[in-house]
Amino acid sequence: MTGVRETGYWCEAMAHTTADDRVLHSGGRLTSSPRLAVRVALRTLSPALNSEALEEAWQWLSEDHHDALQALVQGEPITLTLRQGSTMIQWTARPVQFLKLTTRQGINLPACAQEYTKARHQRE
Repeated sequence: MTGVRETGYWCEAMAHTTADDRVLHSGGRLTSSPRLAVRVALRTLSPALNSEALEEAWQWLSEDHHDALQALVQGEPITLTLRQGSTMIQWTARPVQFLKLTTRQGINLPACAQEYTKARHQRE
């Protein structure tokens, strides 16, 4: 298999308490474009937000996301920080280079691939 270097955008969401800095939630996702990275922010965060924080997020999306898109295009990371009671929610996106592996469809796998599959099934 050969790989091709591609540019993507790594998006992460983290929620933690402001009192003791305990992490409540953390997760990440790779997207293929700056615009999708910004959309992921709202889709990721909105289910967990109260009405005040959700309004702030929508305001960011309607007014400030153009600056965020431009920053991502220029290779700079972006952050959206929201507070909800004693919880701070941070969403970040940054450009990354990743190695996209080619597909194996239509390619004959080497014999050792068959042996590995058999051995794994025998252990289960």
